[in-house]
Amino acid sequence: ARTVSLRLKIEQAGPDATRERGSGAQDVRLFRNGSLVRAWRGDVLQGQSETMLEATVTVVAGENRFTAYAFSRDQIKSADARLEIRGANSLRRKGTAHILSVGVNAYANSQYDLRYAVADAREFSEQVRREQERLGRYARVEVTPLYDAEATKANVLRAIKELAAKVEPEDAVVVFFAGHGTAHESRFYLLPHDIGYTGARVSLDRAGLETILAHSISDRELEEAFEGIDAGQILFVIDACNSGQALESEEKRRGPMNSKGLAQLAYEKGMYILTAAQSFQAAQEASQLGHGLLTYALIEEGLKQGAGDREPRDGSVFAREWLDYAAARVPDMQLTEMKRARARGDNLSFAEEERALEVSLRSGQRPRVFYRRELEAQPLVIAAPAPTVKPAKGQKPQPTGTRKPPVGARPKPRTGRKN
Repeated sequence: ARTVSLRLKIEQAGPDATRERGSGAQDVRLFRNGSLVRAWRGDVLQGQSETMLEATVTVVAGENRFTAYAFSRDQIKSADARLEIRGANSLRRKGTAHILSVGVNAYANSQYDLRYAVADAREFSEQVRREQERLGRYARVEVTPLYDAEATKANVLRAIKELAAKVEPEDAVVVFFAGHGTAHESRFYLLPHDIGYTGARVSLDRAGLETILAHSISDRELEEAFEGIDAGQILFVIDACNSGQALESEEKRRGPMNSKGLAQLAYEKGMYILTAAQSFQAAQEASQLGHGLLTYALIEEGLKQGAGDREPRDGSVFAREWLDYAAARVPDMQLTEMKRARARGDNLSFAEEERALEVSLRSGQRPRVFYRRELEAQPLVIAAPAPTVKPAKGQKPQPTGTRKPPVGARPKPRTGRKN
């Protein structure tokens, strides 16, 4: 069968010499092959000493390792409960790669307009689509674009939830957002087209900020939307200011712990996440490149020039090395521009505390990347070498794709702020 019904018996530890009451049981999590498929938040016992939970979950062909655990009232993790079943070969299917591409140049309040966010989103989705179609690992690639006026809060959250309703474990989900972002009181927010605030940007007051935050997409709302996605591979790229805050959490370490936030969910889902900048930093657009620095590093250099093929340099671009390349490359691009700005008499930096530092000591725009330390059984492949055409006798094989080899000299961008 494609689905199975699982029953989980949850029983608290009883009172003992050190506890006057039982341990309690809360926040139960259920995993299939290391990926979260169901969570029960809050107190599951409701005053009882034990309870039974049920879930219907999808089964894949081959090995299905189910793991479940809960936390006590004092946040102590239980031992793992395990169950293994084997899915029949008849369940084997070729999945679908879903790409949700969101970019906002034209905001409802034109004072927040950007220049290259839509170009970033469009180029990212098109290049990833081309690479995935050429790889042939998925039966089809579906792209959902949401640009400018279509990229409202309701539409973005609806699109993610629609993916959650239809994706299956063999599928891949890639979500890209380019636009404004902000961090406020330890929370991160994506700013959609309809930010609600109609006043002047330079005179934004507390009431205006609260309006923008209320109309924006918080990291908690993203966490809730992504939790329902049961896909084998999930990649989320955020090209926005302060986006590194999305990877903050109440507990810095990642692991099987009872912590909230998008970063903790990423650990439990096995997601890849790349953010354009640290919590306190702006993400940059480059007029000379026609893209944000992050998208340029990922697409133009990482894929089209093949620079994302790093460790090992084997002709395949895996998600880990691709994201690591962009995270390492963007600061170099920005520091070069900082030095050029200093030569022009400008004082370009991202954090107020850095303005007194020599340019060589400034941080630049530093993306943040997250993925599990453990190597995946089936890592996400972003691109691979173009197939070769069988040569005529006496001729050398010629590649059929458009991938270019890495180049030594890279453009020196002129930058504008995306914050």
